Amino acid sequence: MKLNILITDILIKDFIPVYKKNFIVDCLWQLKSKIDFSKYQGIVVTGGFKTNKKFLKKFKNLKIVSVFGVGYDGVDLNYCKNNKIVITNTPKVLTNDVADLALGLMIALSRKINQAHDFILKKKWNNKPFDLTTSLTNKTVGIVGMGEIGKAFSKRVKSLSMKIVYYGPNNKNLNFKYFKNLKDMASLIDVMVITCIGGSETRHLINNSILKLMKPSSIIVNVSRGSVINEVHLLDALNKNLISGAALDVFGMEPKINSKFLKLNNVLLSPHNGSATFETRLRMAKISSQNISNYLYSKKLKNKVKY
Repeated sequence: MKLNILITDILIKDFIPVYKKNFIVDCLWQLKSKIDFSKYQGIVVTGGFKTNKKFLKKFKNLKIVSVFGVGYDGVDLNYCKNNKIVITNTPKVLTNDVADLALGLMIALSRKINQAHDFILKKKWNNKPFDLTTSLTNKTVGIVGMGEIGKAFSKRVKSLSMKIVYYGPNNKNLNFKYFKNLKDMASLIDVMVITCIGGSETRHLINNSILKLMKPSSIIVNVSRGSVINEVHLLDALNKNLISGAALDVFGMEPKINSKFLKLNNVLLSPHNGSATFETRLRMAKISSQNISNYLYSKKLKNKVKY
């Protein structure tokens, strides 16, 4: 007999048939009347969905939270631990796509590709040449968080003849210079690419104290979590040209981003699109569905989040 699960986020809507192979599926955004939360033993959430205590307390028989993604900072780990609710995720599946997007954002921002496109559409090229942009060759990129995505990004950056350095809680013994102090790295780099985990450990890691040390010509690329950057401080730095620009795929209150970003011409904005390829999202759906099947039907556990 198929068990009932609830999918919480409309982001997953294209892959509902994957889950229906093994479960009776309800979608939170489609339920209009009073919801019987007691019938669900498993839920599927995205990393950014607010799977907090208030939401989790509605479920009386919940056994597993299957995160559709790698990051699980939106899930109340303590509540799950205290109530014996298992949390799983989809590790390593989105690494390459996120690294690709980080590379694309970095190149597009430094070479002003979006502005160049608009320059032609607005027929300005007939009157004057496009402004000069900034080369990445021989520049130094500092990676914040040398996990799977950081490592994948570093492989791509090598093709651009850039110098690679990194910061994180641990020295990974790589052939790149490691900085234990982020301030020391910030003052030396031309590009900061953020690929670290979200959550309380990294909240507002990038703030005034870091931004004021960066070169006026430097840029920031964030494909991690919006919480890693203090957006008020970043907006101030961008307005005052303390740094040259920022390419952001994630935001503090997404999808309702701070409207002040929309008024700047030195930002490149992306709608949390790092894993948003059909191929990767399909693999994420299959893995997150299998995680629930393994646990609820077979009592096996794979891809469990440690907490």
